[in-house]
Amino acid sequence: MLRRWLWLVAVLCLIQGLGCREAPEVVIDETPLPAVSTDFARLPDILAGIRNTDEVRLYQGLPSEFWEPQLRSQELAQKETLDVHGHPVYEEQLTPADEDAERLTAILSAMESYQSFDIRNRKKCGGFTAEYCVEWTTGKTATHILICLECGEAMLFAANSELHCQLSPEAAQRLRQVLTSYQ
Repeated sequence: MLRRWLWLVAVLCLIQGLGCREAPEVVIDETPLPAVSTDFARLPDILAGIRNTDEVRLYQGLPSEFWEPQLRSQELAQKETLDVHGHPVYEEQLTPADEDAERLTAILSAMESYQSFDIRNRKKCGGFTAEYCVEWTTGKTATHILICLECGEAMLFAANSELHCQLSPEAAQRLRQVLTSYQ
C-alpha cells in the first residue's frame, strides 16, 4: 500500500514539473489614455480633412489587450509599431488597392457612417482596440480614423479636433468587407 502512495506522489510531482506551473505574469499598461471627446458636433470639421486628400494609408492594429494580452505583449516587443494617438499599430504600411482606398474614403467621409457615442452603452469586449488605422494626408496635415470593428467604434483625429463615436451598423459591415483582405 505504501508503494502505491509513493508511486502516486511521484506521478503528481512529475506532472507538477511538466507544465502545471503558475501562469506567466502578463503586464498590461494600466495608464489610462486621455479621454477623446464624444461631442458629435465635431464630426463635419473632422470629415472635411478626408475629402480631397493626396494619399490614403492603411495600418493594421495589434491584437486585443483584452482577448490576447500575451500575443499583444509579444508583438509589441518583437515588431516595429507606431503610436497613433495613444494606440499602437504595426509600422508596416498596408497599401490599399485604388478601389479599396476609394471605398474607405467614401465610407469614412460620409456623415451617415457615424452615430453619437453613448457612454452608458459600454461594450463587453474589453474596450476600444484599434484594429485598423486609416490615414489621409494633404500636404503636411493628416487625418486619422482608428477603427474597432469588434465593438463598432471609431476614433477620429484631425489637426484641431477629435471625436470618439459609433460606426453605423451599415458602415461597420461595409468596412469589414473592405478590410478583411488586409488582415
